[in-house]
Amino acid sequence: MKSGIRLERNAPRPDWQQRVEEAGLIWHGAGGEPYWTDDQHLVFTLDAAETLENAALELHALCLEACDKIVRNGWWDRLAIPESAIGMIQTSWMTSDLSLYGRFDLAWDGTGDPKLLEYNADTPTSLLEAAVIQWQWLEQVFPENDQLNSIHEGLIDRWKQVRESTI
Repeated sequence: MKSGIRLERNAPRPDWQQRVEEAGLIWHGAGGEPYWTDDQHLVFTLDAAETLENAALELHALCLEACDKIVRNGWWDRLAIPESAIGMIQTSWMTSDLSLYGRFDLAWDGTGDPKLLEYNADTPTSLLEAAVIQWQWLEQVFPENDQLNSIHEGLIDRWKQVRESTI
C-alpha cells in the first residue's frame, strides 16, 4: 500500500438494494450509474487517515474564513444566494449560531494534498449515507473493521454543546 490507500473489491450483499432502501436510501443509482456501490471499499493506513483528518480541519477553517468574507462583503450575487436567504444567513453568522456537522468530499490519490470537491455543511441528506448506510454496510460486511467516520459520536457531542449554549 504505497500511497496509504488501497481499493479492495468485495462480494456485494445479494440484497444490498433492498437493505439500503429499508435504511432510507431510496436513490442509489440513476441512468445505469451507481450512486452507492456495494462491491468495493477503500482501505487506509493510519497515516493516510490522519492526513485526511488534518486536511478536513484545515479546509473547515478556510471555509469559515470564506463565509466571513462573503457575509462582511455582501458577495451574495457572486454565489447566486437568493435575496430571501440573505437576512437569515447574516443573522446566523453574526450571532455565531452553532453548526452541527460537515462532510467533505475529497479527491486524493495518497500523494500531495487532498483536494476539496464538495462540502456538505449541515446538510441532512448526507447524514443518511455517511452515518447510517456506510455503518450498516461495515457491520454487515466487515464487522471486525472500523471506519474513518465519527459522525455519530460528533453529533452527540455537538448536540450537547448546542443544548448548553441555549440554556
